[in-house]
Amino acid sequence: MFKGLLRKIRKNPRGATALEFAFAAPIILFMTFGFFEFALILFTQGILHYSAGEATRYAMVNFDVGNLNADYITTVKQGIKSAAKDSFIMIDESKISNFDISVIVDPADQTKTVNVTIDYSYSMIMPLMPGSTFTMTGESKSFLVQ
Repeated sequence: MFKGLLRKIRKNPRGATALEFAFAAPIILFMTFGFFEFALILFTQGILHYSAGEATRYAMVNFDVGNLNADYITTVKQGIKSAAKDSFIMIDESKISNFDISVIVDPADQTKTVNVTIDYSYSMIMPLMPGSTFTMTGESKSFLVQ
C-alpha cells in the first residue's frame, strides 16, 4: 500500500509547483531582506556624511578664526554638535559612539581646518544576521577662512 502511494505521488505533477516554491521562497526572501537592509545601510551612511557636512558648514560660518580661546572653542563645538544633530533623520542618537570635532592649526602657514567625525553603531534590523553590529563613520573636513 505504501509503495502504491509513493508511485502515485511521484507521477502526480500537482505538487511540483509547491516543491519549486519551497526551494525558491527562501532565496527570494533572503534577497528581498538583503536589498532592504542594504538600502538602510546606504541611507544611514548618507545621513552620517550629510550631518558631518552640515556640522562643518556651521563651523565655517560661525567660527571666529582669530579667537582660539579654549572656552570659545568649547562653545562653538556645542553649536557644531547641535547643527549635526538637527540633520539626523532616522538616526538613534544613543548609538553614536564617537562625535569628534577637532580644530587644527597648521604651524607652517597658520591655516586652520575643522574636522568632524561621527561614528555610529549600526545593528541590522532585518532577520538576515540577527545581532550583527558594525560601526559606520561620517566625516567632513574644511578650511576655516575669514
